Amino acid sequence: MEMELKYVVGGLLAVSGGVLALNGFINANQEYINLGIAGMFLSAIVLIIKSSKYVKKESLDIILKSQKEVFNNLLNNLKLEGNAIYIPPYENLPSGGIFIPLHENFDIDLARFDEGTLFLTDVPNEKAMGLLMASLGKELLKKYEEHLEASVSSVPDVESAASSVLKTLGLANRVYIEENGEDLRVIVDPEFSCEPNGCEKLPCPICASIFLGLAKATNQLISIQNFQKKEHGIEITAKKIGGVREWM
Repeated sequence: MEMELKYVVGGLLAVSGGVLALNGFINANQEYINLGIAGMFLSAIVLIIKSSKYVKKESLDIILKSQKEVFNNLLNNLKLEGNAIYIPPYENLPSGGIFIPLHENFDIDLARFDEGTLFLTDVPNEKAMGLLMASLGKELLKKYEEHLEASVSSVPDVESAASSVLKTLGLANRVYIEENGEDLRVIVDPEFSCEPNGCEKLPCPICASIFLGLAKATNQLISIQNFQKKEHGIEITAKKIGGVREWM
């Protein structure tokens, strides 16, 4: 299986460019729109480079920091209070998704979700409003399943595949996942500079891919509780909050 860092960097550029352009449209900021389009253009260039040796980890650091700044600005502008909810695949979202609720005391109406929706506002209850990200982390999860040669179907599957793939890509030294009933504890030891401020709302595609995998493997919605930087890596706590049927 050929796994190259260029695909991750290209994807990050595409996501960052798209979010930057979207932020520009929302705030009528032409500079952001132009930068976003440029980011997506650079993504296309990176993805056609034949060798990943041109892509350095320093570039990944810069891209992730830029993405975080844009995401944080977007979340602040939208005044989203809730932490990320990871949704397993179902009819409306075949690849799953990430929902950031408008309020900490939230509700979820999965019947109204679809891959074409970004801002969920057409709901009868304000508690069900929020931002839906249907693509963040999806490509890395595909790599995990290519490594397994099967869909992730258990927590050990996610831990094993994520560890192997992220290590091969030079993105993380290890991934450790602990499951205790409804509670989950994940440790990611990244190979790049990482400050997890704000990641409980919208993380990088690396952590997003792990939790999308866990949502799929457990067939449960997963609510992020906390991100912390510790000596052994980034420690994330989360909780399973029920299956798709319970939130329809």
